[in-house]
Amino acid sequence: MASAEMITRERHGTALPDFARLSRAQLEAMHDAAATVLECEHVLAKSGSNVVLEVLRDQGDFLIWESYPKGDVQDPETHSQYFYHSHTPEEMLDGENGHFHLFVRPAEILPDIEPWDLPGAFVPDEPEARFVHLAAISVDGTGWPLRIFTTNRWVTNETLYRADDVIGLLDHFRIALAHPNWAVNQWLNAMVVLFRPQIEALIRQRDDTLQAWAAQHSDSEVLEDRDLQNTSEVRIDTVAQISGLEKALGF
Repeated sequence: MASAEMITRERHGTALPDFARLSRAQLEAMHDAAATVLECEHVLAKSGSNVVLEVLRDQGDFLIWESYPKGDVQDPETHSQYFYHSHTPEEMLDGENGHFHLFVRPAEILPDIEPWDLPGAFVPDEPEARFVHLAAISVDGTGWPLRIFTTNRWVTNETLYRADDVIGLLDHFRIALAHPNWAVNQWLNAMVVLFRPQIEALIRQRDDTLQAWAAQHSDSEVLEDRDLQNTSEVRIDTVAQISGLEKALGF
């Protein structure tokens, strides 16, 4: 599993994993995922489209804070879901169009994990109503990935679980649907694998941020504190990630 120490910073703040500390099996899985990411982007580009255009297709005006496609994308077999949306410009990177929020519902996957009882925790009585936010992947208007980040509980209204439990759910994220677009769904599935080390490190950093915030704000319901929105974040670069992978694999 990745830790913050396994992530290095490159130019422009881009985060790369320490590839030398990853197993050969994980490197190969990441390389296969990279091929899928590039293929999906290529097929969409040949069709005059990209991941952003496809999730917004036939959805009307693109409005801040609205979720697209409307009703989210939910796979009932894998218990995975996502939506795309945007914030106000001052809350996003220069050039950022919006971001994909990725979720898993754990009740049918890891039913024995227990929510994290931090101040402000909200846990639905019915386990089927609980969902976990894995991470958000931001992109520009062409669909080029810019950053990955995690959020405080109130942002997505998730049920919060500890990092080890959330990381255990990453293997289960998979959208196997044609709606809204097969290539978009395959792209997201592959992005989770390609950037798995960064996502794991972000989830662990999220826990550190929440615990530090709780210690420094003893009178705060930390998970509902609007002064704490994003809990961890890294810039990403697909080209640099693939280059590092292929060097580590000896290609």
